[in-house]
Amino acid sequence: MESTFPVSAGAQPDTYGTVLATAYDGLATLYSGGAIGACKHWGVSHISAGEAALFVGAGAAAECLEPVRRGVRCHILDSSPAMLRRAHRRLHRSKHEGHVQFHLGDARALPTHKMYDAVVVHFFLNTFCQQSMPRVLASLLTHLRPGGLLVLADFAPVSPGTDTATAGSFWQTLYHDLPMHLFSQWTGSDVHPPHDLPAVACSLGATLVAQRTFRVARIGPAWFGSWVMNK
Repeated sequence: MESTFPVSAGAQPDTYGTVLATAYDGLATLYSGGAIGACKHWGVSHISAGEAALFVGAGAAAECLEPVRRGVRCHILDSSPAMLRRAHRRLHRSKHEGHVQFHLGDARALPTHKMYDAVVVHFFLNTFCQQSMPRVLASLLTHLRPGGLLVLADFAPVSPGTDTATAGSFWQTLYHDLPMHLFSQWTGSDVHPPHDLPAVACSLGATLVAQRTFRVARIGPAWFGSWVMNK
């Protein structure tokens, strides 16, 4: 398994470990009724064959299978060795691991010369607080070639014009907060209100190209989203 990007000096030990890395995809499917996987797959369908795509915090990388089969050159970056091992095994079973590069490292410490046609960020920015997240996203955008695609998937923003006192917003925030608090205890990720990722990306110079929301278990509220943006 190739490790091109060294872990930065400030990187933390593998907080996921084998147990959480093994259970993560199943927990995500159970929690969202398949919506998390659906929004990941929808976003990457916009990446063209032959393009180089960086998948940031990709975990076990289920969403990389279809792009690799189409000829996308995938670079999978994760700070968890356990997650990268699962990604490598998944791509090996599909006979496509030879077309993927696996990088162990911190997304905030990418070499400045590394540039990509697409940067894919799925449920990674949600691990950062409201103060840190825009800085992390701005750093990732510096690795996107002009005209390239930023592909985001995450919790949908709370509906405009609502607040946490509104019934719908209250339940949406509660749904968002439950796994966040659990994962913060396990992995040390930040605790914060729901982000508005497309708004932050636009403030950093990205332009929205396409978007779609996804319902919990297909029939529930549309609390997940995917956004495709140009730089």
